[in-house]
Amino acid sequence: MELWMLVLIFPLHFAFGQIVEYSLPEEKAPNTYIGNVAQDANISGLAQTEDLLNMEYRILSQSNPYAELFSINEKDANLYTAKQIDRETVCKFDEKCILKVDVIARSSSGNFYQKIQLNLQILDINDNYPKFSRGSIDVELSEGSSVGTSVQIEGAIDADTGMYAVQNYVISPNDSPFDVHFQKNVDGSSIVKLVLREALNREDREYYLIQVLAQDGGNPPRSGILNVNVYVTDVNDNSPVFITSNLNVTIDEDAAINSTILVVRATDADKGNNSVIVYSISERQDLRIQTLFGIERYTGRLLLKESLIFEPGESYKIIVEASDSAKQPRISQTQVIVNVNDTHNNPPQITVDPLSGTADAEISEKAKFGAPVSHITVFDPDTGYNGRVNCSVDDKAFAVQQFGEPSGYKVEYKVVVNQPLDRENLGVYRVTVLCEDEGHPKLNASATFHVRLIDENDNYPVFSQKVYQIMKAENNEVGDVLLQVTATDEDTGDNSMIKYHLQPSVYNFGIDSVTGLVKILFKMDRETVNEYRLIVYAVDQGEDPKTGSAEILVQVSDLNDNAPVFENDNLNFNVPENFGRNVTVGVLLVSDGDSGENNRVSFSIDPKSKPGLPFEVFSNGSMIAVNSLDREEHSAYTFDVIAKDHGVPSQSTRANVTVRVLDMNDNAPVFIFPTINNNTVTISYQTQPNQVIAHLKSKDSDEGLNSKVTYLTPGRNLSNLFQLNTLSGRIILTRAPNEEDVGSYTMLVYAQDKGTPPKITQAFLTIVISNIPLDGANISPVQQEHKFYIIAIAITCVTGVIAVVIILTICLIKRADRLKMKYQQSHNECEVNQGFEPRKKVSFSMDAPDSPKVVTHVTSNQLYSALANQVAGSSRLNYQPRYHNEMYDRQRSQNTSTSNKALHNTTHEGDNHSINSADTATSDSGRGGSDDMNTSSMFPSSLDFDQDSRTRSNRSNSSHHERDKSKSQTTPPSDFFNLDFSYGSNVYPNLNSSYPHGLVPYNTTGNDDSTTTSGSYVLDPEEEMKEVTQPSNRCIV
Repeated sequence: MELWMLVLIFPLHFAFGQIVEYSLPEEKAPNTYIGNVAQDANISGLAQTEDLLNMEYRILSQSNPYAELFSINEKDANLYTAKQIDRETVCKFDEKCILKVDVIARSSSGNFYQKIQLNLQILDINDNYPKFSRGSIDVELSEGSSVGTSVQIEGAIDADTGMYAVQNYVISPNDSPFDVHFQKNVDGSSIVKLVLREALNREDREYYLIQVLAQDGGNPPRSGILNVNVYVTDVNDNSPVFITSNLNVTIDEDAAINSTILVVRATDADKGNNSVIVYSISERQDLRIQTLFGIERYTGRLLLKESLIFEPGESYKIIVEASDSAKQPRISQTQVIVNVNDTHNNPPQITVDPLSGTADAEISEKAKFGAPVSHITVFDPDTGYNGRVNCSVDDKAFAVQQFGEPSGYKVEYKVVVNQPLDRENLGVYRVTVLCEDEGHPKLNASATFHVRLIDENDNYPVFSQKVYQIMKAENNEVGDVLLQVTATDEDTGDNSMIKYHLQPSVYNFGIDSVTGLVKILFKMDRETVNEYRLIVYAVDQGEDPKTGSAEILVQVSDLNDNAPVFENDNLNFNVPENFGRNVTVGVLLVSDGDSGENNRVSFSIDPKSKPGLPFEVFSNGSMIAVNSLDREEHSAYTFDVIAKDHGVPSQSTRANVTVRVLDMNDNAPVFIFPTINNNTVTISYQTQPNQVIAHLKSKDSDEGLNSKVTYLTPGRNLSNLFQLNTLSGRIILTRAPNEEDVGSYTMLVYAQDKGTPPKITQAFLTIVISNIPLDGANISPVQQEHKFYIIAIAITCVTGVIAVVIILTICLIKRADRLKMKYQQSHNECEVNQGFEPRKKVSFSMDAPDSPKVVTHVTSNQLYSALANQVAGSSRLNYQPRYHNEMYDRQRSQNTSTSNKALHNTTHEGDNHSINSADTATSDSGRGGSDDMNTSSMFPSSLDFDQDSRTRSNRSNSSHHERDKSKSQTTPPSDFFNLDFSYGSNVYPNLNSSYPHGLVPYNTTGNDDSTTTSGSYVLDPEEEMKEVTQPSNRCIV
């Protein structure tokens, strides 16, 4: 059903307001639109334009019992249903349901104030079924009843009205001897009669079951069913009849309780119980009627049960029923109207309606003078002076202004602002309205209400602290509460409601916007970040939000969650042997990300490794050798060290330490052959040339170069019979002996290691050439001559190859020298910051001096000096102990990533930085094809022995080169490092003296055809030097 509306405007009927009427069906959903009160009341024609812009509309709820059923938009005046309205509930017994609601239209400036009365008619819809009070009834009919006899039965009740009330009754089955007739009563109920249309014969049938259907006027109709059990007997067919209907009576409001108002009379034409009448007040009317009035059952006296209150224009309508006493009683109704006279003075009744729509009146603290705060309705049912009422308030901040003229027994006022308001001084006013009539004596009444000032958002949130400092341990749980911040705002309501949030940050902190609990949403690690600074904001929820801020400083305290970390799991150190006690081996370095005591680390040796260990580790990480070390006894030590911090609980780490004992040349070679007991070799004079006739053997307990042995002899070999390979120790027969060579040859041989300084051992070897021919030796002269040809060709080829190699080597050396000179000139300003020298490759010039120099006598010191590096001209030797550089090289390769020390070259006085190549090829003499012919030696590589003189001479030119070595047990002269080893120097004081087995280091004649080497020698691969490139702060060398 569509909503329809009828608007009636009576602008002149009331001086203080208007009446607007609406109609709407019941059962509409909440928030159903009814109409626009402003338009229908023509507010636009009554108010000024500036007032229309700030007009507000409110329903007076306190003085209107039906106000809760409706709502109005305060701004646009649209009227809506607030609840679902059931007409049968709000107007239970009224044929026409009209609800009255008062609306106040006022401007916020206080210039316009108007009351509008709304009359809302609730239209009935067909939402109820007809209902019988019982599901079945029993009816008795006399079998002598004539056709047309009727039996009154209970009618159905339908809560709806009008056409939706009960409209028709039908009977089932249709072939029964009964019909149904009905008649509507005043209260909407029906008198239903079961009518006999055929004669009854009890002997044929004494019982009938009839269904009476009550139908309303809906489409489709709704219906209710009543089962009627008809017993054939006599029936009560007369209803009581009131002597006077629609009685009207007036009584005073101060009538006594239980006093008789009037007596109701009714008669019944029946006899017996069917004529005994019982009176009652109908239950189908307002409960208030049943509370105020009562009636005696058999006399019909209408009594006053409670005191009456005079209400102008109001009367009481009482429905009285008269029922006979038959089994199926007949009931009749009449209406009694009771009017009340005003007979005494009553105090005024005050109703306060706050215009804010809340229990307390609310108004902005910046409201202007005359702004309305509350609506006051004063009701006094008295008349004359007793009904004249005057009102006032007890607070000077407010005033009472009468609104409109009195209407009936009501006088209306409005409470307005009379002084400036300040919520910060006083936020709530307690206002008392006092109303007094002009009667005698004067009666008064008062009502108190509160006026709450609406806050303006004029204060900023303030934190309890400007800076929150908190210490929180690392490794927290995600979601841990850090702290709770609090801020306050002097405003109220939304203006003081604070929400918190954090300034965006790369760190994941969270805050509860309501409680201010700050949580850590990640796991903090002090070693990564030890302090966090956060900005927290507090924002109120006012229309113009205000913001306050504070700083949160989070300091992360340390937990011992990091164990010490060695720079390397395997730590390698080198220490020379024979250096004495308490020699520093190295320093253990660790890192620990913690701080304080958690970062302080102590070192110790694993107790399992300590027994018998010649090392001690101090708590600061320094490691020393407590005893002198001997590499030959123990070349390396491996043990575990423990680094333990001082945290609680402490953390520890272990690492494997290897200490290698660096070899010092403290052992001289020991001959295995020859020995004192075995020093003779015998060969036949028929032994073929280029055969190994003896093999020198020795051993050296040292390692590395200190254990590499070369062999040499200072003797001369004028007969060119024997040749000694300095590396392998093999002695080769260089030519075929003849009978003249038969004899014994004793030579002094040396075994020299390559340490610095070297160790030398001597022995005597005797080679006997016997005249005993070889068994079965028969070599023809042609074969011998053919062999010589082959040897000559081989020697020629080898010599040519060696010459080419030497020429190329010399060219490369000279080119390197030129580059070196340029390099030194461009880097002569480089600073040297390290206290050791790089090793150098040294070459020797093969230019012969002016005159030959022959060493005829060699002392031990001279022999040691002869082993040093010699440079042609006046070159100086740079000396650096080998063990120092070896240890540095090893440690540098292991600890490059952790060491921050720069390595620098140290330049000694007299060093011209010239690096000359010493790489030359040693050629075979051409007298044999042995692999031992290509050798490298610090002494001549070819030795011949003269049969006649039994003296040895060295006829080969040789050069020697030696790298810098570590200290040796054999101490060189104090000025050894500055010696001049040129031919003109005095290094060899007895150079020109004769010595049967003299050492000839140089051959200047160039006519010796017995030498196996020409020009220079090739460094042994084991002698290959390591170039040390050391950075300085200015250049790279």
